[in-house]
Amino acid sequence: MKIYFDPDIPEELQDDIKNVVEEQIEGPCPSCGCDEIYVSLIGNTLDVKCYDCGESFFELELEVEEQQTA
Repeated sequence: MKIYFDPDIPEELQDDIKNVVEEQIEGPCPSCGCDEIYVSLIGNTLDVKCYDCGESFFELELEVEEQQTA
């Protein structure tokens, strides 16, 4: 399975996201059979979908740590 990442997703998060995607998706797209995945970032939500037909596999909400200023 090939995973493509939206350019807005930081590189330091891509390995962790890849591991989650590989755990959740067991085979090719049930609609078109494509085995390529596209991960995009919309606000604080990752949208994991088929690269070919766009069918969504799942969405994952990211937790954002608030930084305190002194």
